[in-house]
Amino acid sequence: MLNCIKSKNRGFTFVEILAVLAIITSLTTVVILSFNSLGGRQSLDKTSISVISILNEARSMAMSSKDFSNYGVRISTGSIISFKNNYGNENRVFELPNLVNISDINISSDIIFNKLSGDTNATGTFSVVLKNDPLKKVVIRISNTGLVEKI
Repeated sequence: MLNCIKSKNRGFTFVEILAVLAIITSLTTVVILSFNSLGGRQSLDKTSISVISILNEARSMAMSSKDFSNYGVRISTGSIISFKNNYGNENRVFELPNLVNISDINISSDIIFNKLSGDTNATGTFSVVLKNDPLKKVVIRISNTGLVEKI
């Protein structure tokens, strides 16, 4: 007959506690990194939607001939500036969030939409890019008809 020796020490060993702490630390790190990249992606998406909205608003105002004026937008790496007729008149500045900037600007700095038609001579593309991950970007194209689209 086998005799069972009962141990008076019931509980966890130091090695078991360290293993559990290592697993919890690893999982916490993965979750935190996932949330950081999610926040950056959300900022990129929100900013690109805002930039497209500003461009479309300027085009819409030109097409409606509000105040019988042309409307335009100036693009720079850290901000978007909408204006009436010429840059410097009734400027509205949209500062980009710290996580993103504009790069790869293949378009003239001033995009001026013509009255009634909404056409523009400034055609091309530019990118809204995450600063900490330049591979994550949204490319925006403006056609000669003034159409603004995300590609």
